Amino acid sequence: MNPELHTLVSQALETASEEGLSQKLLASRSSVGEVALSRLKSADDARFSTLQAIGKGVGLKLVWVADNSLAEHVARGDLFE
Repeated sequence: MNPELHTLVSQALETASEEGLSQKLLASRSSVGEVALSRLKSADDARFSTLQAIGKGVGLKLVWVADNSLAEHVARGDLFE
């Protein structure tokens, strides 16, 4: 299982649960099959469009963020050590 994918899917499912949405309703809102959504929980790969649709179903969007490890090295002053 891909840990980053698992985190994305788990976050969407958790947000859905907090909003009182079942997995079935999330699948419907996302235009993703319920079985496909269930399989994503243990998948190694997924289409960007599928993840985007699931996120949109609960008001989340996918974005790129900086890798904090570089910023941490700069802050500590040991980037080139």
